[in-house]
Amino acid sequence: MSQSIGRRAASLLTTLLMVGTALVPWSCRSADTAPSLDGDWDYYRMLGAAPNGGFEARRRFGFAHFEGEDPARAWLHRRAGGTLEIVTALARSGDSLTVEFASGTSLRGRMEGDTITGVLVRDGAPADRVWLVRRDGGPAYEPNHPLWPGEHSDSAFAVEIDPSVPMTARDGTVLMSFVARPVGEGPFGVVMERTPYLRVDSANGVFWASRGFIYVKQDVRGRGGSGGVLDMNAFQEQDGYDAVEWAAALPGSNGKVGMIGRSNPGLYAWYAAIAQPPHLAAIAPVVATADPLRLVPYIDMVFSPTIVPWLCLTAVRETLSDISNVDLVPAFRHLPVIESAERAGCPRPAFWDDWFDHQQEDAYWRSLSIERRLDRVRVPVLGIAGWYDDARGNIRNYVGLDTLASHPFQRMVMDPGAHKGIDYVNGDFGPQARIDHRRLQLRWFDHWLKGVDNGVDTEPPLDLFIMGENRWRQESEWPLARTRFTRFYLHSGGEANTTAGDGTLDTVPPLDEPVDTFTYDPGDPTPYLVDARELELNVNENYAGVHAAREDVLSYTTAPLGEDMEITGPMSATLWAASDARDTDWNVMILRVRPDGSAWRIQDGVVRARFRGGFERPSFLTPGEVNRYDIDLWFTGLVIPAGDRIRVVVSSAAFPKYDRNLNTGGDNERDTEYVPAHQRVFHDAEHPSHVTLPVIPASREGG
Repeated sequence: MSQSIGRRAASLLTTLLMVGTALVPWSCRSADTAPSLDGDWDYYRMLGAAPNGGFEARRRFGFAHFEGEDPARAWLHRRAGGTLEIVTALARSGDSLTVEFASGTSLRGRMEGDTITGVLVRDGAPADRVWLVRRDGGPAYEPNHPLWPGEHSDSAFAVEIDPSVPMTARDGTVLMSFVARPVGEGPFGVVMERTPYLRVDSANGVFWASRGFIYVKQDVRGRGGSGGVLDMNAFQEQDGYDAVEWAAALPGSNGKVGMIGRSNPGLYAWYAAIAQPPHLAAIAPVVATADPLRLVPYIDMVFSPTIVPWLCLTAVRETLSDISNVDLVPAFRHLPVIESAERAGCPRPAFWDDWFDHQQEDAYWRSLSIERRLDRVRVPVLGIAGWYDDARGNIRNYVGLDTLASHPFQRMVMDPGAHKGIDYVNGDFGPQARIDHRRLQLRWFDHWLKGVDNGVDTEPPLDLFIMGENRWRQESEWPLARTRFTRFYLHSGGEANTTAGDGTLDTVPPLDEPVDTFTYDPGDPTPYLVDARELELNVNENYAGVHAAREDVLSYTTAPLGEDMEITGPMSATLWAASDARDTDWNVMILRVRPDGSAWRIQDGVVRARFRGGFERPSFLTPGEVNRYDIDLWFTGLVIPAGDRIRVVVSSAAFPKYDRNLNTGGDNERDTEYVPAHQRVFHDAEHPSHVTLPVIPASREGG
């Protein structure tokens, strides 16, 4: 599996385009010596006209093709093969290239051999940076893989659309919906989505209505055409209940409603299911969370500043704001944290203060938790997520429902994607990795809303994409029954700081070993590689450079693996550690180290010391006292090939994914003063610090 954009691309993309020069002509070489534009190119994009906090996440979004300077023979396609932009004009002057698109965006770039470095311009201002790297052999398209190849409804109906259909909620608030209906004799099942991202959606309307469903997309209160005030969680149960019952009574409805949604809209499908509207027949959420204390806005009771760009995105009721050039670095670094939204130039919503008024698990958070109330979910569930997105919510909800005799049926799909899909993940997982979530939902709702006997309720419940092996596998239980949970122990001679230290990792328990130490300074926290403007949080970035340069990380690495190793399932870490602070954080990251030295994040986790005994019971530290810390490292489905190594990195920050612990024992979100913490990590016979990995035997015995 390639974890980079290629050696040639990497060497050619080292020089960044500065915005100040992006919009003026470059000095040009003569036309006789200018490189040819003809041929196929990989198309990479980086969000924003400037890097955010120094992190430069180049994402491969598609392919470009040129034949001379003829715009009719030029195109820009997505990796899956659809049109990304329509070229309307193309001009070259020596090294300079200008490409105009039908969307009104233009690309202005400079050719340097086999690469084009440029910037996208929107409304006269520099937006995203782009790179085009010449390809050999034409585009390698990745069409959607038919994960569930069984029969499903096809396009058979003309469609009529009403973009503004009002619904009055129980408290009198008017919520506006987009409705697409099949033209023909019904009745029809209803597929519904409730969203903060604006209701008008002709593409999905045509997809569902042409296949014999009434499609309803509703602005949640406080967004788009709906009244009221936006709250990320409040009102979603009662509004979801009212919306389902209203949709079930629409003209032409058969009285069966299914709910969909990706991210927040997926969460709202869960809230509606908890409310138990009588006409809700099934749900199919994608990348939805399970508990706001475990992911958004807190991650294991540690606040995540990366929610700030979402506040900016939804700040104006009737639009989605452009956040591509919001400067988040000053906002993230600003203290107190409670002022970070305004620091980013975004209004401070009312629910923002609610989040910071409840900094431990209490009745407020329990009332918003899906996971704690799964016993109220009585409809079939299809949960879809990616290993590099909210795998936790999807899997924890699946495990929770699996224990309930009252729940009728569920299926779970885990693909290799990030929050916004596979294009945001580093690596090549093959054409079979890309799936169309709607096709799965379509087959799901054919059964539960139309009554089609298509087998979705008799097939194995789990579809897992195993990365590295790069194939789909059906399973019957989670965790897999054949899992061998294996401990990998931390070892060192007391000098594990940085990746050049003496830290090692193996399956042999430690005996008498010296402690490892480092100093955590909240003024210079260990960085986590993320550009939060992408609305991504868990991508598999390369941390080799970060961890080589930081004395505030402890690094433990195995010898090269002698054979392939599959790890599929839940991962965890157990640390014995001490601090001279009253409170601090412990972060653990697990990485795959390739023979070239690159170190790719698999997953990570955190524990805030005051919550080591549970989110409901904060307990501050006695300075110098050794404590045990159990850290959830989430999940994966990955084959690590022979010759690669496994690395575990321990730190006390992963910023800005997790808010900095100020180490004072005070209010981390409202205080401005901080102190450094002097940390000790133990790995000896009495304190065998380790990670536990879900190793899957190569053969299928017992499975």
